[in-house]
Amino acid sequence: MSLKEKFLGGLIGSALGDSIGQLAFSHSNSEALKQEIEQLSVLNYTDDTAMALGIAESLIINRGKINSEHLGKTFHENYLREPDRGYAIGPPSIFSMVDKQNLTYIQAASKLFDRRGSFGNGASMRIAPVGLFFFDSEHLYEEVTKSAIVTHSHPLGIDGAAVLAKGISMVVPIIPDEQDETQNWDYFIFQLHKFAKTVDFKKKLNSIKELAKKNDTLKIASFILGADITAHRSVPYALYSFIRNPYSFEDCLLDSILISEDRDTIGAMVGGLLGSFLGINNIPSDWKNKLEDLEYIEEVASELVVLKEK
Repeated sequence: MSLKEKFLGGLIGSALGDSIGQLAFSHSNSEALKQEIEQLSVLNYTDDTAMALGIAESLIINRGKINSEHLGKTFHENYLREPDRGYAIGPPSIFSMVDKQNLTYIQAASKLFDRRGSFGNGASMRIAPVGLFFFDSEHLYEEVTKSAIVTHSHPLGIDGAAVLAKGISMVVPIIPDEQDETQNWDYFIFQLHKFAKTVDFKKKLNSIKELAKKNDTLKIASFILGADITAHRSVPYALYSFIRNPYSFEDCLLDSILISEDRDTIGAMVGGLLGSFLGINNIPSDWKNKLEDLEYIEEVASELVVLKEK
């Protein structure tokens, strides 16, 4: 499987997860959700995908480097152009402080939540381009940090994005094979545990290991791990959802979002993992072809591949 198939899968998978996750807020079961998807002509994405595209755009402009202030400016400009994508309160607050107080984006982000910074999952939801582009880099954590701190300066907000990016980076080189019983997801979780820097994430990754041993349901996982808007209570759930059923994009995505609270963001995270693992050709074409701005997302993914292979 080519690198291009993986990059296309990761970016489109994340965008589809976001789009379908947003629809899932009004549905309680997969059949009703699938019927709505079938009836719609376009699957519209939210701020999750808008910000992921912002990262990809900034990476391309900066020739494969993450410049935090340029990224903040890119997010800002994209927000002003399309403010109705469903942004949470954090990014608009940061953009307002930058405009009114002459702060950098990093300085503004550090002022949120009584100067503790955000530990929401906003830096995680958009991380697919970073996990893909730096999949073979020894400096992945540093690159993630540069992408996160323009909106999320709390250690948990950064760690969530980093752990998810590491997960994506680890599945990029793998060729999926349902018959291959040697694929070791315990090792996958072990490596994520080593990579995480916060105690909270290390504990949650230990919990994933125990859940996987018992093959516990996603419902049980949502109680133990959480599945809300915070990084440490959504990224672990997304990771468990993925390793529990990594070979079916459709089934894994629908099952994971319908149990969760933050459905579009869980969808973006799970979809990014699935797409990066399975590649574009294993994503349902009838879903893919309905994705808003599909041609642009394909173009961006292709440009990242060209940049990566130079």
